Amino acid sequence: MAGNPEPKSKPTRLKRKDSMSKAALYLTLVTAIFTSGCREKNTQNPSEVYNLWSGGEKPPKVVHLIHGKYWQSAHWSKEYIMYLELEAPSKWRQDFVKDNKLVYKKDTVIQLYDDAPVWFKPTPAFKVYTPSGFSQGSAIFEDSISGRMFIVDIQL
Repeated sequence: MAGNPEPKSKPTRLKRKDSMSKAALYLTLVTAIFTSGCREKNTQNPSEVYNLWSGGEKPPKVVHLIHGKYWQSAHWSKEYIMYLELEAPSKWRQDFVKDNKLVYKKDTVIQLYDDAPVWFKPTPAFKVYTPSGFSQGSAIFEDSISGRMFIVDIQL
């Protein structure tokens, strides 16, 4: 009997317990990651709107924010709808169009969404730009005379 090794059931059971606690820890971490920060965001402060929309950037000093509205779902995939009215110099607006690869839409009829804020009122005189790739209704309206822009960005 001295030469007989002890059954391996005890160590196996300990390993199983250890792997189960690792799995529980992993599950807890994954749950925390996916649920933390999952709160609906809703603001009408133009500075906060710009900050949320731009990923934490502050607007350049040459940009004057006028109105804003931002809603983001509580879902972890960052679904949002953003409306922004601003004034900016011609150079900034041109760079914005170029940097965001926006496409000018000639003879576009402006159709506003039902949830558009009352101040979101681009006129037919505004130039209309849309993203060059896939879009869920995002559009930029620019008045090249006044320097005013209305931006709606949708990611659902």
